[in-house]
Amino acid sequence: MAATPSGARPDAGRRGRVGAVILAGGGGQRLGGVSKADLRLGQRRLLDIVLSGLVPAVDGDAVVVAPRDVEVPPGVRRTLEDPPDGGPVAGLAAGLAALAGSHALVLVTAVDSPGIVDLAPLLVAALSARPDADGVVARGGEPAPFRQYLQAVYRAGPLRRLLADAGQVRNRGVARTLRVLNLVELPSPADLCRDIDTPDDLDWWRGRLV
Repeated sequence: MAATPSGARPDAGRRGRVGAVILAGGGGQRLGGVSKADLRLGQRRLLDIVLSGLVPAVDGDAVVVAPRDVEVPPGVRRTLEDPPDGGPVAGLAAGLAALAGSHALVLVTAVDSPGIVDLAPLLVAALSARPDADGVVARGGEPAPFRQYLQAVYRAGPLRRLLADAGQVRNRGVARTLRVLNLVELPSPADLCRDIDTPDDLDWWRGRLV
């Protein structure tokens, strides 16, 4: 995947069809406790690479779920679950609550998944072709492919209702929560599904994004 172009997003409040929630509140423990959003790949932060790369597929608002010390570009909303460190489902619920407008679809990704830049338009197109589905999730990974619930596009209505009905979302498992939706799997290359969890992952992506 080539490096994505730079550029700030337009001001928040857009009424596009596809919004985005980027989960960037993880502790990055296997990377020494660094903020993954602030990792540098080349001359750019990981968060900026993901945000600008999503612009072709996301025509509405973007919300970054991250602590206050993570800088977000102008026009991008920031929120965080309260109290923090509640896990990805709690972060997703907070992100949805902060998402402005009436978006029909919501792209959901973790910030440490730069392959979402290439996956996003494929996911949106796949869901557009399946009006019966609640969402489309990438299926890929190693050593065996699996559902990537945080590399996915969901219909906003069913996702909001599910999280509202779930009750306690803090420290709740992602797969256990989201698998009840009517989801379509998009077979995806393992490379694009690769997260940045370890120094080896970081070196691999730094070699790819040049």
